[in-house]
Amino acid sequence: MIKIACKAGKRDGGRYGDGLTIWRPEDLPAALLAVTMEDIPGVGGNMAKRLYSAGIFTMEQLYNVQAKHMRKLWGNVTGERLWYALHGYDIQAPASSRGMFGHGRVLPPESRTIRGAREISRLLLIKAARRLRRENFYAGGLWLWLSIRDGSWMGKRHLPVVNDDQAILSALSELWDKVRKDHPRGLMIFRIGVTLYDLSPSHERQLDLLLNDDCQRRRWENASKAIDNLNSRYAGTVVSLGQWQPPAGGHVGGKISYTRIPSAEDFW
Repeated sequence: MIKIACKAGKRDGGRYGDGLTIWRPEDLPAALLAVTMEDIPGVGGNMAKRLYSAGIFTMEQLYNVQAKHMRKLWGNVTGERLWYALHGYDIQAPASSRGMFGHGRVLPPESRTIRGAREISRLLLIKAARRLRRENFYAGGLWLWLSIRDGSWMGKRHLPVVNDDQAILSALSELWDKVRKDHPRGLMIFRIGVTLYDLSPSHERQLDLLLNDDCQRRRWENASKAIDNLNSRYAGTVVSLGQWQPPAGGHVGGKISYTRIPSAEDFW
């Protein structure tokens, strides 16, 4: 309901507002019925087509559908949860297990080269690695995604179950070498995303017996922990592995998304 009201506030009066909207109990359901179905989180293009096929074209028609019918339309319990949410019930989403850590960013014009995008991806990945360590996880894979003029580029690298900056940034460097190999003449990059996946809780970590780099890895892990402790002490990035120069606008990795509220550390 909050997301729907916020979007309605941004569109108030046919202009881009500040997103501030107050819906009192006496304003409902009239205020809710004034928005379109497409403004509901979870109703994308495909879901809208399914609703149209079922004879539901307006928000009022959707609001008046029964809970079990909503479940049938969505094909799972999500539809029934949405019905209760639209009718003012406080529905808590079930707890989910952590699957990945990642960040993405639209690039400013001056950073849309391979060199510029590579540097910003490095900063984003360091932020993701810090979150990985704060929540006591190790990662077994790294994924890099680029939005380019002709579509997208994606690549991934296996990680030997690590959480230190050196190992993670080394894998990122290998992915960027692959980008240069695939696009020797360069390319225009509009957006980037980095993701650490295949997570293992710290108490379940299994070493890579073939790589046999545990001693070296522990030294790099201790170095990363020391860097984290210094940054935490001074509430900012005072030490980093490599240069730390955020792009215009700053707040690398500190954006608010629909799935996560950033912590204070994300803005360092």
